[in-house]
Order: sequence, then structure tokens, then C-alpha cells
Amino acid sequence: MNVMDAKVINTKYGMELYFDNIESVDVKEVHSPTVENPFYEVLIGVEFLLMKERKFNKMKNYFWISMSTDFKTVKIKESDKGNLFGLKDNGEKEATRELLGDWLIKTSSFKNAVTEIINKQEYRKPSETEHFLKNLLYLNSGDIKNAFIEQYS
Repeated sequence: MNVMDAKVINTKYGMELYFDNIESVDVKEVHSPTVENPFYEVLIGVEFLLMKERKFNKMKNYFWISMSTDFKTVKIKESDKGNLFGLKDNGEKEATRELLGDWLIKTSSFKNAVTEIINKQEYRKPSETEHFLKNLLYLNSGDIKNAFIEQYS
């Protein structure tokens, strides 16, 4: 028997249950800086169970981690579809940010997803983008808790 680490956020739509399971986190996209957007970005998918009225629904929502080219500024961006922060009030959004900073970035599932994409090397500027992806492995709670949350454009 394995003991699994999990976290719960109570929202107006039900309880969101997050598990540290290898399949629960994945990297969907990686963007290198451009003239229009001078940040590295990674789209993270997070699977969870939504429990409402004693019924469970498996869901997957997304958010972006955005980092400046000097790797000093971190932002969280809401995704345009399947938004992890969508439909949540300010308190629920803050709880979600806390979940990301205090728990998700430290999980085996997050580290595995990032390491997997580093090993695939399917990005345009390998050395710079690889450096960005490796920096994701060293994010700390403060980086996420202090990150500005904005809409993805």
C-alpha cells in the first residue's frame, strides 16, 4: 500500500482534491521569449477530482508559469481554456495560488512533468529554454506566492 500526498480546496462549486500522482501533472506547451512577449512560459495541466454532492468528477485545468529572461520575475497567467483559476472568487484564487506555491511545485508529479519535457528537448532555443525549464525545478513558495496573477493574452 502506498500513502499518497493530497490537498483539498473548498470552493463554491465543491471540493477540489489534488493528488501527487505522476499522471496528474503535465506540461502542454513551452514558449520562448518574443518581441511581443519577452517571457519564457510553460502551460501546466493539473488533474483533480471535484467532489460535489457525494459525486466525484475527474477534471483537468491549466495555468501558465511565466518567467522573465533574467529568471528573476515570475508571473502566473490564467489560461484561456480550462483555467485553474476560472470561476473562483478572490479567496478561492488565493487558496489556489497557495496550493501551487506550498505544494504543487514541490510534488514529484510536477518535477517529473518538467524533467520529462527537458529530456524531450522539443523546444526552439535549447540552451536558454532548457535553462528556464530547469529553473522551474527550483521555484520556491515565495516565487509563486509573490507572483502577479494575470489573464493570458
